[in-house]
This record gives sequence, C-alpha cells and structure tokens, in this order.
Amino acid sequence: MSMAAVEEARRASDPSPVKRYFQTLLQGRLWWWLPLVVWTLLVGASLRYQTDAIRRHSFELSQSSAREIFNLVVLVRRWNANHGGVYVPVTEKFQPNPYLKVPWRDVVTQDGRPLTLVNPAFMTRLVGELAEQKDGIRLHITSLKPLRPANAADASETRALESFAAGGKERTWIEADGKGGQLFRYMAPLWVEKPCLQCHAEQGYKIGDLRGGISVSFSEDRTMALEAARIRQTVILHGAVYLLVVALGWWLLEQLRWRMQHLNQQVVAMRSAMEHVLRDEKMASLGRMVAGFAHEVNTPIGVALGALSNSDVTLARIDALLAAEEVSEEDLRRELGLLKSGADMAQANLVRAANLIQSFKRTSVDQTSDAKRVYDMKELLQDVLYMLHNYLKRLPITVHTECPRQLRIDGWPGQMQQLLTNLVINSLTHGFPDDRQAGEIRIVVTLATPERVRIDYSDTGQGMTPEVRSHVFESFYTTRRDSGGSGLGLSICQDIVEHRLQGSIVCESEPGAGTRFIVEFPATVVGTVLP
Repeated sequence: MSMAAVEEARRASDPSPVKRYFQTLLQGRLWWWLPLVVWTLLVGASLRYQTDAIRRHSFELSQSSAREIFNLVVLVRRWNANHGGVYVPVTEKFQPNPYLKVPWRDVVTQDGRPLTLVNPAFMTRLVGELAEQKDGIRLHITSLKPLRPANAADASETRALESFAAGGKERTWIEADGKGGQLFRYMAPLWVEKPCLQCHAEQGYKIGDLRGGISVSFSEDRTMALEAARIRQTVILHGAVYLLVVALGWWLLEQLRWRMQHLNQQVVAMRSAMEHVLRDEKMASLGRMVAGFAHEVNTPIGVALGALSNSDVTLARIDALLAAEEVSEEDLRRELGLLKSGADMAQANLVRAANLIQSFKRTSVDQTSDAKRVYDMKELLQDVLYMLHNYLKRLPITVHTECPRQLRIDGWPGQMQQLLTNLVINSLTHGFPDDRQAGEIRIVVTLATPERVRIDYSDTGQGMTPEVRSHVFESFYTTRRDSGGSGLGLSICQDIVEHRLQGSIVCESEPGAGTRFIVEFPATVVGTVLP
C-alpha cells in the first residue's frame, strides 16, 4: 500500500463534521429535495420578476405612446390658439361650431366662399375624429364645466379631473371596452392660458386655472397579445432551464453518490489494510520486546543456575567434611558461608527474573489488548524501559525519567506503552545512528491540569532538518529505510495520541540540537497523586 493511499484512508475514515454532514445529505435521497425546492423557488422568483417586468414594460410603452399623443395635441392646440384659430371652408359635412360665440366666427372671402373659424377645442375634436377613424385612437377633450354637452366627462375622466384639481400630474388606467377587449386610457390636465380666455372668459376662468383635460384612449389588445407572447416565451425558457438543471443536477448527484459509495468501500478496504499494517507493526514491537525479554531474563536465570550448581559442589564438600572423623569448625563455617552466598545470589537473580516476567506479563497483555483499565504511569514507564533495556545497554545513552508517584490513570496502557516504545526506538534509530555517540533521553511526565497529562520527551541526538520535521508524522516516511525503518513509528504515535487519547503531539527539532516531542491528552486520574 502506498503512503498516499494510507493517508487518504486515514483522512477519509475520520471526516470533518462538514464532510460527514455532506455525506449524509448525499447518501439519503430524501435530502435531495432540499436543493430542488430552493431551485424551484429561485426559478419561480425569476419567472415572477420577468413576467412583472414584461407587464410593466408593456404598460410603460402604452403610457409613453399616449403621453406623446397628448403632447402633440397640446402643441397643435397651442399653435392654433397663438394664431387666433384657423379658418376653413364651410361645406355640407363641415358646419360652423355652434358653441363658438365670437363675431368673427364666420367670414366670406372676396370670391364668395364662406369660411368658419376653428378654435383649439374644435380642432382637437376634429383631429380626434380623424384619428379614431384611421388608427382607433380616441381623443376626448373634457371638463367639469363643458360648453358642449358631448364634452362632458365620464366617471373615470371625472375622477381624473378631480385628481388634477388636487395636484395630480397625469392619470393612466386600463378598463374594459365593452366588446370583450381592454382599453388603455391616459389623461392629463389642460391649464387656462391667455388665448383660452377668448372663448372661456365668460365662464369665470383665470390664467393658470384648471380648464379640463384631454383623454387619450386606444385598444390595448394588440399590446396585451404581444405581452402574452413574450410571457409565454419566458415561461417556456424558464421551464426548459428548470427541467434541464433538475435533470442534470439529479444525474450529477447520482454520479456523486455512486462515487461516494465506491470511495467509502475503498476507504473501508484501506482502513482494514491500515489496521493490518498497524497490527503487524504492533506485533513487530512485541517481537522486539520478546527478544529483549528473552535476553534479559536469560542473564539472571543463568546466574541463578550457576549459583545453584556451585551450591551442589559446596554441599558435596560439606558432606565430605561431615563424613570425616574430625570436622574443622572453620572449614565447615567457610563452606556454609559459600552455600549461603550462592543461595542469596540465586534468590536475588530469581527475584529479578520474576520481576522481569511480571513486567513482561503486564506489557505483553496490554500491548495485545485494547482493554481499558487503571494503570500506574510510573510503573508503566519502568516496564517499557525494562523491555528496552537490551537495546539501551548497548549504547552509551542515559535515560532519565521523572513521573509523579501514584499517578494512576483510567485508560489504555497498551496504547501508552506503544507510544513510549515508539518514541524511544525512534531516538535510538534516528537520533543516535552512531552506536558510539553518547547522549541522553529524558521522559518527564507531569499533570498540565488536574485532568490533563503532559509527557515531555526529548533526546540529545542529531535532530532533524525542517523538511524532515514537516513529514515526520507521515506514514511510511523514513530516512533510514536501508536500516530497516518502516516509517510507521511516529505515524502510529500520532494516531494513538490524536485518535485514541484525543490529545495532541508536537515535534520540535533542529539539526544538531536534538528532538523534543510534547504530548498532551485528557485523562481520568484515579486517587491522589504524590510528588
């Protein structure tokens, strides 16, 4: 397995809360409706905005057209008024305005043709009739006090005139035309100007008064048909985009879900492989411990056997002395002293062997089991050093430890033994590669807080470069692969501290200045700790 694969397995097996939440949403299709609802709301809001904009644009376009017609009519009226009106020939269809009360209304040309005066109001009505016949545009000049009854305002125009009197500038509305269609209507006020008094002074108007207004009306059906067509296109476009995104999004989510499931299967396989690798490393560590134990326990047992063998020889000599006719007290005491000395030596070495066996028993059980129990930190530290004594005694390295007495922790002793063993082996392998280099290893255990243990591990070895230090906790990263280094020791340390102990481990090192590891983790301390 490659280093990258194991690191990927490690990261994937312990996802962040955000990643776990995303995986939950992705695996359960029920949650897929959430983005669908959001997308539906967004498309609906966009459609509503676009249709409102189309309707608003259509209304503003009709309003702008009506306003331009009104302004054009007002300009024509003003030109007429400024010229005192215009004369046109009297015909059968065109008769004088009966509501125009001025002496010069009717004149006759020198050649005998009768002419009649067309004032602004009359011209507005004539232009309106022509516009209605040709373009369907109705112009209606009206007032609250009309001279001509036909100019009387309807209900809508009356409300508009009243609003003008209250200060309104213009009024626009849409109403039914009585034929099943819609009629767009626009109305703006007419104010009394000086030429207007020529005809309306007798009604009491003054310059600046509200004279009335002109309403512009035309069918809105064509505009509304265009509006409906644009809205229909917008709905079709939004629907197509909506369905396309839904289909594409659903397909992408299915693909992502499949890839996530496939990745999870790979993660499970990688995690299993990682656990096998860690188990093999643990067994290798246990093997080193067994080898060291076998060597260590062989010495006291050998000494004890030698002492017992000498005791047999001594007993034989004592038997010979006792069998003689005369026994020298001095010789007997000397032989008994030798016998007692051999027995004491055998007892001392057997006690040492028993202690080693007891330490090995605790260590081996803890390292092969993940059981949680209460353990003594100082005793555990001594057990680890006992098991590593075979390695340490070959090197000119001093190990100095400090640990409070009766620091009893409810935790995983096997994990702690593995952690300390790996740190020491790392120092021996990488910190002191030259077997003749003298140095020191210090292991200081303290309580950072009443519920937090701190292990300050340091050595005076050759240290690390910044590049090596940046990769020190990566799996399979080692600078001594040619010497049998697996590159898993410190990676396992980090895994133990961060995942099992829920703590932190920090490495500090400079070339030639040794290496320091600071480990802190929360712990349940049992009983009273002595200094």
